[in-house]
Amino acid sequence: MNRTDVLIAIAEVARTGGASAPEDAISQLAVIIDGLELSSRGSEQVVEMLLRIGACLWNLQQDRMRL
Repeated sequence: MNRTDVLIAIAEVARTGGASAPEDAISQLAVIIDGLELSSRGSEQVVEMLLRIGACLWNLQQDRMRL
């Protein structure tokens, strides 16, 4: 899947109501990160990107709780 296909798939999942709640998405990211082979080349960059996505979701969850 190329980047454009991924973005289209994400938009479609969101449009059809299949998006995870931020707290569920954070848990799913934790499962993905836990399952990564950290000795693989480039895995540190992938983990860093996933952690940044997790932090974004964390902030969204915190904002939602303040409403």
